[in-house]
Order: sequence, then C-alpha cells, then structure tokens
Amino acid sequence: MLEIVEIIRPADQGRTTPFLCNASDGNAYYVKGYAASVAGLMKEWLGAHLAQAFGLPVPSFQIALLDDRLVDSYDGAEASELKGGYVFASKQVHSVTELKFETVKKIDIQLQLSVLIFDLWVENQDRTLTEKGGNPNLLWKSDESGLYVIDHNLIFDDEFNKAEFWATHAFKSVFSNKQYDAVENLAFEARMKKALACWQSAWDNMSQEWIELNDDTHCFDPEKHLQRLSNEANGDIWLKLP
Repeated sequence: MLEIVEIIRPADQGRTTPFLCNASDGNAYYVKGYAASVAGLMKEWLGAHLAQAFGLPVPSFQIALLDDRLVDSYDGAEASELKGGYVFASKQVHSVTELKFETVKKIDIQLQLSVLIFDLWVENQDRTLTEKGGNPNLLWKSDESGLYVIDHNLIFDDEFNKAEFWATHAFKSVFSNKQYDAVENLAFEARMKKALACWQSAWDNMSQEWIELNDDTHCFDPEKHLQRLSNEANGDIWLKLP
C-alpha cells in the first residue's frame, strides 16, 4: 500500500483542494481526500481506470493511505481540508501547465475526438474551455507536445446537460461539420467495451472504506451508471450527439 509521508502544499488549482505530497515510493503525487466527497473519490478511481483503458493519457494513479498523525502535524494553508484515511493519488507530471485555449490547435485531432467522446460517455461536464477561459482539467507538456487527462470526480453527473456539454467542452470544435462515419463509431464502441472490462477489477481494488461509507450514505449508485455505460457502448451514445 502506498503511504503518504509528507504533505508539501495545496495545489495551485482545484476546487476539491488537492495537495501535493511525497509518498513512500519516493514520488510526488497530487492527493485528493474527503474534500472531494466519498462519491468524488469513487468516481476519480473508476474514471481514471476507464480513461486509461479507453486509451487516454492519464497520469499514473493509486490509492494511498494518509495517516491522521501526519494530517494533525500539518499547519499550512488549507489545513482544514485534510483528513486522514484512504486518498486518491495522481502522480505528479513535471513541467506541465493547464491547457490554454490557444494551445488546443496543437493537439492531435483524433486525440481531441477521443477525449470528447469519452467525456460524453461518462457524462463529464467538467472539462470546459472557450476563448474566455474555463476549467479544462487537461495538462499540457509543451516540450513533448503531450496532453494529460485529469480530474474525474464529477463524472456520472446526474444533472448532465447535453446542450451545455456541446457548448462548453474544450474540444467541441473538433466535431464541427464532422460527417457520420460508421466504421469510426464502431471503433469507439469497441473502445468503450474494452474500457468497461476493467470496471469489476477497479471496483474490487477500491478502498473498502469508501465503499462502506457509500453504503451508509447512498451518494453514488454504481449499478445505474454501469448499466448506462453498457447501453451506450452498444450504440446508445450516438443518441447524445448534437
């Protein structure tokens, strides 16, 4: 089990107050705890697995243990947002910045489309970017022209708004004037089915603490979302196109 050994500081950005921490494997991670809510932590874990299996570039991630004593000894900014227990840890990627609107044109069109379709599938409205700004939850490593997909704590949105999604998604322009391509659609469906094959393993390796807390609060209904993901992997997703 990965353990957090040092809390460095809160991240520069992030509504769920992630913290940059050092871990027992010698690497630094951005850590999300209960400020993200139990449902948010479960979604992070499942979403990262689904995104990775779908073929998106996701930083390495693990569940880590954050000791209460380490939390109690931390007196830096946002200390009240920390709580001991099992946390979601995303490995730090060096020399990255948040994706800017003017950088979108540098990203491979097929990768943009993949991120767009994945977010449509998992009903993620938290990847917004327009010329006026936004919250893309995408990292850009300019020296490698590399994109990293992060932050899945708001997927499976029960209030998902299709019109808003198509108006604000960071890569919405890649779909402008796009022609229907049956072969491409089948390829995406195959990727969704491949991703879904990891669901049970991800669930089995989730923190039991999170599962028990969710059983008490009923804040996340995995079976409902799994059924919808399966239906859409079999073609229903195309009903959500603009």
